[in-house]
Amino acid sequence: MREVYRRARPTSSRRVCKIEGEKEGDEVEGGGVRAIEERFESYVDEHTAAFRFEKWLQIYAGKHPSAFYGLYRLARKDQARVVTPDTQLVMEGFPRSANSFARVAFNRAQSERVRIAHGLHVPAQVIRAARWRIPTLVLIRKPKDAVLSFAIRDPISVDQALRYYLSFYETVEEYRDAYVLGLFEEVTEDFGEVIRRINDRFGTTFSVFRHDERNVDGVFARLERNSRKRFGETSWKNKVSRPFASREKLKREVGYELEHPKRRDLISRAETVYDRLTRKPAPDH
Repeated sequence: MREVYRRARPTSSRRVCKIEGEKEGDEVEGGGVRAIEERFESYVDEHTAAFRFEKWLQIYAGKHPSAFYGLYRLARKDQARVVTPDTQLVMEGFPRSANSFARVAFNRAQSERVRIAHGLHVPAQVIRAARWRIPTLVLIRKPKDAVLSFAIRDPISVDQALRYYLSFYETVEEYRDAYVLGLFEEVTEDFGEVIRRINDRFGTTFSVFRHDERNVDGVFARLERNSRKRFGETSWKNKVSRPFASREKLKREVGYELEHPKRRDLISRAETVYDRLTRKPAPDH
């Protein structure tokens, strides 16, 4: 396997954000982390502000492992989702990119429990997995589709969602040799083939998901139960990771914001990084 411990040269000189007090490189130490922690502590007691800070944390701190994991521990969030040296598989991607479907379908196919790090939606997971040589699946969806789906589910602006998309994929692009990429269409139409690619790439022996109607219905039923339990009867339809006709109207209502000329540059960057990541290599002659 090609060496992945050293970061590749960045593909662009533009950066989404520079964290206050950060050092160059992929770790933030000392004063930078403390400055972020102090800002975090001022937010956590207010629900709406806490949500805004969570998104800020994912977008900006999420590509700096030491900063992100320090704050994640401070928030006392679910540590089972965090990648560790004992993790057997990492699954991460921008929200609304078939992350939940992939996790539930993968678990449904296995006869034994697999330790999976998942669902934090931050590049830090991919960076640490690359350093520790842990099998990793990165999920990706076309930017307009992913951003629209995310914006109708959560109170996040289209601009913020686009910057989040860029922050995630422009960062993980630097570690492209360290993971298998799973397109939204592949995961939702033939996830078994994606698992085969993971096995081929990393020498693993994970059981393959049989992508038939019975198994897919079982995955969606599990996703629905999880959403009902987490969000309650009044909100679960807007949160569950499965299609609903009622969302199509919301997408049309939000969609015009995405097409505004002032977002042309952000959309162009998002589509460009998507194309770079998903482009198939030229065949050898």
